[in-house]
Order: sequence, then C-alpha cells, then structure tokens
Amino acid sequence: MRRKIAALAIAGGAVAVLAAPVSPAQAATPTVNLAAGSCYGGWHDSNTYGEGCKGYPAGYKLQASAQCNNGQWAYGSTVSISSSSYTWSYAYCAGKGGYKLGTGGYIILG
Repeated sequence: MRRKIAALAIAGGAVAVLAAPVSPAQAATPTVNLAAGSCYGGWHDSNTYGEGCKGYPAGYKLQASAQCNNGQWAYGSTVSISSSSYTWSYAYCAGKGGYKLGTGGYIILG
C-alpha cells in the first residue's frame, strides 16, 4: 500500500511538470532516476507511524501519514531526504486514540 501511495505522488508531480506551458525554445527536462532512492518500510508503536527514506535526488521530500483510532488522520513533518542516511518523518496519533495498525503511509514529493 505505501509503495502505491509514493508512486502516485511521484506520478502526479510528473504530470504537473508536463502540463506546464513549454515554449519551443526550452530544453527538455532531464529524466530523474527515482529507483536510486529507498525507504525503510515503516516503523510504528501504539501512537506513532514513521517512515525513513534516503538516496533520492536533491530537493525531494518525505511526509508520513497515519489514521488514528478515533478516525482522524495525522501527518508528519515534510522533511528533505538525505542522499546518504535515512531521513524520518513521523505521524503522531497521541491524543487521538493511538495509531490504527496498518494505516501508515507516506508520500515522496519532488
């Protein structure tokens, strides 16, 4: 599930870039190899869902999300992804009934 969310976010960003007006004089946008990046696969406890990623091109960001037991959603900070070590974003459900197991996810923003 998390991988699909990340892929849709990246694809959506690419569509937005392609939909922008382009003059004939502008050069083509270089292709970015997103396969170079990797994400940890998720971490959680009773109140928190966290995701860590590394190795994406400069400027890419990560944001974790999770549904809480009271039905509300929590969103982690949007953080810049490091090229060499895992950068983490955490969605906190403390005060919202705790983390609803299996609902954690993340998006990669480029």
